[in-house]
Amino acid sequence: MEAQTKTKFAGNYFSGIIKYGLLIGLGLSLFILIRLVFNKPITSIMSYWEIICVLFLIYLGVWLYRKGLKEKQISYKESYFVAFGSGIIGSIIYGMFVFVYANYIDSAFQDRCFEIQRAVSTNANLTDQQIESMVKPSSIAASSILIVSLISILSGFIIAFLLMNKKRKLQNKEDIENKNVD
Repeated sequence: MEAQTKTKFAGNYFSGIIKYGLLIGLGLSLFILIRLVFNKPITSIMSYWEIICVLFLIYLGVWLYRKGLKEKQISYKESYFVAFGSGIIGSIIYGMFVFVYANYIDSAFQDRCFEIQRAVSTNANLTDQQIESMVKPSSIAASSILIVSLISILSGFIIAFLLMNKKRKLQNKEDIENKNVD
């Protein structure tokens, strides 16, 4: 007879994913607007500053989730689910914002992206029409969703490790014999 291991989550991680995903998406969007106000508009969909902002916001989301738990104990699996899920929700919100940003807020953003793509040596054989299709607002938004999602997948492992504080423990002799863990 094979024993199954089940992990019990301490809180409602689904609501945490939605709540802190909104925090990440709106935080990134606000960061882009602040850069525009200070005359430092973005030149690409993800610069180092945006990556640092994503990492900070994912960390903050998982930390706030853990802080809101009754026992303030979170396992690695639960903290990873919250980090990953909220990062995905945040990336979708950020992608929608980038679409609006490129279309209506900063129309020169597409031109800056076009110039960057034209300067890349591997794009030298592409026509202007091909590069223009690469820098359409929908393409830019899709790229931003993919990049932020990838960052949340990878950073979720590290953030989950940093914020977990619930150790797996054996409960009694039967659990030891069956290797069931909490």
